[in-house]
Amino acid sequence: MHEIREHMKVVDKDGAEVGIVDEVEVSRLKLEKGSDNQHHYVDNELVADVEGNTVRLSVQAKEVKRR
Repeated sequence: MHEIREHMKVVDKDGAEVGIVDEVEVSRLKLEKGSDNQHHYVDNELVADVEGNTVRLSVQAKEVKRR
C-alpha cells in the first residue's frame, strides 16, 4: 500500500476505470468525487497490484460499487 499515491488511476480486474485516488487512508482508498458528487472508498484488501501509475483491483467494478 505504500506504493499508492494520490492521483493514481484505479482500475478493476478487467482494466475498466473505477476512479482516481484522492487520499490513501489506513484501511482503504478514498476516490475523487464521481458524477454523483460523492467520495467512494475501496478497501485495501481489494488491491491486487500496483503497476506504474495504476492501481489494479482483484474484482470487477460492479463488486466495488456493491461494497
